[in-house]
Amino acid sequence: MVYPIKTAALQENLDFYGEVILMEKRATQYITGFPWCRAVIESSLYFNLGEKLCVFLYEIDNSSSKEDNFLWIVVGDLPSMYLDIYGPKNTVHVLADYVDLAKNWISNVEAGLSVTGCYPFNIAPTIEMADLLKKRVVLIENAILANMDEIGLPAGLKA
Repeated sequence: MVYPIKTAALQENLDFYGEVILMEKRATQYITGFPWCRAVIESSLYFNLGEKLCVFLYEIDNSSSKEDNFLWIVVGDLPSMYLDIYGPKNTVHVLADYVDLAKNWISNVEAGLSVTGCYPFNIAPTIEMADLLKKRVVLIENAILANMDEIGLPAGLKA
């Protein structure tokens, strides 16, 4: 498969097809759950490990900012996250940022500190949740980042 793939064009020959459809629905529910997301205009699949981990790029109608309509969304067997395109420009950087933000959250939880200044993961800030997230972060760091394709934003969005 050649990525990115527009989610409207996903076909059954895609690896983990059924799981990807579920992950796309989860990503859509996640991003449309924010009051500033009026609608999803389009989405594309950029990285695919099925229900374990997917990275999508969404174009949305953003009521808070006319210039902030494109967002990376990470979903899977871990807390969902969105990142704007002004930081990470490709899939490797998206997951590296996920790892960094998750490590910060994990460190605060382990130290008994507030997670108020951390990325607002939609999970309880408990040691149990920190341990579960840490396992996924270690997997991303040690097995995925070094072996994944670096797929960048479309040319018109890189500026």
